[in-house]
Amino acid sequence: MSGSLTGALVGCGGRTKNTFVGSVFVATRDSGDIAVVNLAAFALEKSRIKPSGRPVQLLDVPGSDTMLSIAENGILEEIKVSEAAISRKLKTHVLPNQVWLSFDRKTIWALTPDGHKLLAIDLAGLQVRREWSLPEPASGLAVSPETAHVAVSLPGSLRVGILSPDEEKGLNYSSVGKVPGIIRYLKNGSILLVAQKEDRELTLVDTKTGKVVVHLPLPIRPENLCFSEDGGQLFITGEGLDGVVVVYPYLSQVAATLLSGKAPGPMAVSISPAFLFVTSPSTDTVSVLDIRSQKLAAVVAVGNDPRCVVLTPDSQMALVLNERSGDLAIIRLANIVSKRHKTAPLFTMIPVGAAPVAAVVRSA
Repeated sequence: MSGSLTGALVGCGGRTKNTFVGSVFVATRDSGDIAVVNLAAFALEKSRIKPSGRPVQLLDVPGSDTMLSIAENGILEEIKVSEAAISRKLKTHVLPNQVWLSFDRKTIWALTPDGHKLLAIDLAGLQVRREWSLPEPASGLAVSPETAHVAVSLPGSLRVGILSPDEEKGLNYSSVGKVPGIIRYLKNGSILLVAQKEDRELTLVDTKTGKVVVHLPLPIRPENLCFSEDGGQLFITGEGLDGVVVVYPYLSQVAATLLSGKAPGPMAVSISPAFLFVTSPSTDTVSVLDIRSQKLAAVVAVGNDPRCVVLTPDSQMALVLNERSGDLAIIRLANIVSKRHKTAPLFTMIPVGAAPVAAVVRSA
């Protein structure tokens, strides 16, 4: 793959000032493979990666030549980036879309397909290092981005299970009083956030004591969560409002509600400039909110049913996966200028395959 990138640059007469040299790997669920797009040439590579099942999750392993693919049938495989090929396969099946990498990049955390066990998988050996039996099926998993904290959600008993950084102590179970949905950790691992869709609340749990800190009422059903780069702001979208709810989690405070596109869905954040990209699958658009001013900067028309946004590491481009039209829409952040009409042009569209659902961007 590196050879094709070099050839593309030579053919274009050398690197331009704002060219990102790298690729995006796109999991196409219905096509059953992983497409590779050269972001320097804005072209689809001819070869595609063929996992052992329809891919639904891609997990980057920073600082290495690998990433992970998790298929709909629960098969987890390692991809060697430089060769764009499957290199290893985990023997044990896992629950798709509930796989995380530890902060030190040594452990893959996952649930068994039936949700009855929590697995710690050694990344180096790609084998299960340890497992914990759970009292009931878990529906979700969360791993702290900067500490060794791990948690599971247990909707049957209205609890969360928190694994101590000292794994020998096992899991402590805390009642949150209502059905837990998505769970996420603050960066420092001190607080576990529990979204409760049916009750329209966000519950904060102290991970050391297991006690509920506060229940924050929300004007929406919390279905999509996204943190700012520093973790100081949490953005929430869901049924009930055409807007984004902003929470200051360290202050245990619902701060504001920002207007966005109709029925907003999944989101992503760029670092510099600090923008929040909010998909609107029902209108085939992405709304761009300026995080600092908390105002709408632009609305960009993309492909059909945008469901996922990823940013290039240099924050030059936002890459939008359009599930129904099967393409990748590219937005240049330099073209987003707050204007009276609040629109920004789409840079280009690249067909990638049926139902693109996940992506990982890699520098060359």
